[in-house]
Amino acid sequence: MSRAGRILLVVPTIAIVGSVGGCGGGKQQVTAAELVQKGDQICRDEQSKFARIQAQPLANASVAADQTKQLIQVSEDASSALGDFEPPQALRSALDAYLSARGRAIDQMKRGQDAAENQDSRGYAAAQAEVAHTAPQRKNLADSLGFKVCSSTPGSV
Repeated sequence: MSRAGRILLVVPTIAIVGSVGGCGGGKQQVTAAELVQKGDQICRDEQSKFARIQAQPLANASVAADQTKQLIQVSEDASSALGDFEPPQALRSALDAYLSARGRAIDQMKRGQDAAENQDSRGYAAAQAEVAHTAPQRKNLADSLGFKVCSSTPGSV
């Protein structure tokens, strides 16, 4: 796979699954400042994991499918962690919108994984392109919450 294809694969990484709560009960109440601090740390960890996963060149469709699967898991984990926060009322709808946008990006990544598993390079490229196309929206939503790291790089969801 070309370098451009690998870059597009990175973009979907920051997609988040709706407002999924984590295991073990209720949400963690956080202030706006805590949301930014803790959220950016989750995204920083996510981006670091993305970089490690994507360090391996995409030699074939099987490797692309495996990498995409790993990236999806990392993104879902980050989304779940972000969804465990209960921000102040004024930020709740913005966090829900951000998590929803991440969820849509993860869905696109799953389509890309399915395409790679079926050796459908066009389908894979289309899914990656859609994730890249919607990255500015995720960035704007992240910015509205005060995040500095979340959705800030091409390698993030």
